Amino acid sequence: AGCVVVAAAAFAPAAQAAECSRVASPGGSDTAAGTLASPWRTAQKLVDSLAAGQTGCLRAGTYPGGLSFPRSGSATAPITLTSYPGERGRLYGTVTVRSNWVTLSELDIEGDGSMNTIKIYAADVVVQDNRITNKMRGRSCMMAGSSTAGTARRTIVRRNRFADCGATANGNKDHAIYAAQLSDGRIEDNVFVNSAGKTLQLYPNTQRTVVAHNVIDGGPDTVRGGIVIGGFDLYAPSDNTIEHNVIAYPADYGIYTNWGGLIGLRNAARMNCIWGAGSASINATALTISGNLTADPRFLNRSARDYRLAPGSPCLPIVGYDTAAKLLTSPTP
Repeated sequence: AGCVVVAAAAFAPAAQAAECSRVASPGGSDTAAGTLASPWRTAQKLVDSLAAGQTGCLRAGTYPGGLSFPRSGSATAPITLTSYPGERGRLYGTVTVRSNWVTLSELDIEGDGSMNTIKIYAADVVVQDNRITNKMRGRSCMMAGSSTAGTARRTIVRRNRFADCGATANGNKDHAIYAAQLSDGRIEDNVFVNSAGKTLQLYPNTQRTVVAHNVIDGGPDTVRGGIVIGGFDLYAPSDNTIEHNVIAYPADYGIYTNWGGLIGLRNAARMNCIWGAGSASINATALTISGNLTADPRFLNRSARDYRLAPGSPCLPIVGYDTAAKLLTSPTP
């Protein structure tokens, strides 16, 4: 049976519409009340107002400038920034999260290239159902943790579409996700297209993190395009699992390791489907490898960035389900 391309407005719909505690709109004013009838103008004013358990909603339009969260939610009452139901808010600039229990959901987030687009230095942050890019302006689309700014702990990155992250002028330094200091994270059910350096860099101190059910197209202009686990000096990523991913057309390796000092323990790559690697599907030491397949995933229309799997794709039994179809998105970000 044929597959129907779903309109962009239907991208990764939430299970239910958000209940908006406060609202911002490009036509609003930061001296207003922050209600639907009297919205604020800026995204920063919106998030500044939110307390634990509250949701801030962005009406359709672009919100320029950097954004940071001044306070934390809680385990049972996160702070959420999302789009107004049925619309799509666009953040342009850098989003920095130093507060715990914050959720970014159903947004278009575009970096300006001055810094990493989304920076997470806190615990229990969820980034889900977004379209994320910096349109090849430079730097990584997401930085998860830093040795100086703080560790990202229990970060969940799911059902997002990352496209055109980094800048090839910077060689292999810019990535879709740079997991520098991440512990107990989950990166799952995302689609990654055209990252300048690596798609996922678990380096130098990623611990107990699962990378699962993602689709990666590492084609041009990618310099590397796959997934790397590595460390240096006394840092040694351990207990990480890479499983059930489709990794296609990386410029060199689909999955590889790069140990610059201590060697990580109990890292595994299993049941991944890898195709079209410029060098080899897997090039790794100190990595448990099992059940991986080298096979053409048979994307429905790669040139249109439609990464659903054609019927009979040999990858489907390996990865378990069709992630791109699950996202219910338009083929273009």
